[in-house]
Amino acid sequence: MKFLISFIFFVFFSVNSFANEELYLCKLDTKFYETDKNEWSQKIIDYDLFISGKSEIKILDRQTNRFLQSFEVIQNDERALVGYFLNNRMINIFTFNKTTLYAKYSNMYFDEQGGGQIGVGQCYTKTI
Repeated sequence: MKFLISFIFFVFFSVNSFANEELYLCKLDTKFYETDKNEWSQKIIDYDLFISGKSEIKILDRQTNRFLQSFEVIQNDERALVGYFLNNRMINIFTFNKTTLYAKYSNMYFDEQGGGQIGVGQCYTKTI
């Protein structure tokens, strides 16, 4: 009986913990340059977009299998998700239109090398 009760609580909390999370696969057509003196390059980058509650966005670059910096959410409602990351050498901005399912991601470096990128593309719901 204890096992059954424990199992029910485990299932309830597991399902409930995913209720506040959203997961999308985004394909962004991206233009980038490695330093301020480089020419623009272009490629499609696949990202997994993980929205945890209302406060954090995590983005996995599927090509490198590495997470970008976590983004602080400044808007998350039925229309849009907007987040940013800022430190002493770069700013990253992510916007996701929940109506059209299009996302935009940009980063700009203001260190000694410069560089940056901008990507635009569609996101698809991904099941956990």
